[in-house]
Amino acid sequence: GDLLGAHAMGLRNLFVCMGDPTKIGDYPDAMDNYDISPSALIQVIKQRLNRGIDQAGNAIGLPTSFTIGCALNMGAKNSDKEIDLLIRKIDNGADFALSQPVFEPERAQQFLHRYEEIRGEPLHLPILMGVMPLYSLRHAQFLHNEIPGIDIPPAILKRIEDAGENADREGVYIASELIQQMRAAIHGTYIIPPFGKYDLAAQVIDAMGVSG
Repeated sequence: GDLLGAHAMGLRNLFVCMGDPTKIGDYPDAMDNYDISPSALIQVIKQRLNRGIDQAGNAIGLPTSFTIGCALNMGAKNSDKEIDLLIRKIDNGADFALSQPVFEPERAQQFLHRYEEIRGEPLHLPILMGVMPLYSLRHAQFLHNEIPGIDIPPAILKRIEDAGENADREGVYIASELIQQMRAAIHGTYIIPPFGKYDLAAQVIDAMGVSG
């Protein structure tokens, strides 16, 4: 019902993801709701609603026309499991993927190579790589230690630590380097401003020489 209402109001693009566990949010005692997996929800939207039927097979009138993005973690410790989840999302109709913030381009490249080994073909799904500029050692350590799915390599932590008061500037350099190193393997990138620090996102864009 919510999806049909959203479509009626003109919404066409959806990002389907599991979300972070409630234990790391503002309400750690709340219960997580896992009634349906992301891949299953993608299937309902693309193979049901977009074909004019609901989950039970009943006609809904005009079909929806949603475009679906899914989540991807190219730095997952268990890459084979992550690839299996990604394949399910692709087979169920995902149109593109947004990745978790990448801090190790080599690891991301290894993930893409492993996908090709398992699937027997390169990953054709458009990927928008997540990039988060670091602004302090404390920020980097928080992401590394507290946020599931994010691992920051020791070399990056050391660069931020050595930068001292200029850590935010170094974080911008690191982010722009990551984009350059991954540019040939992805279809685009999206910048995640840490804790509302939108100026850092703007600085990354400037460092990349992007105008408009």
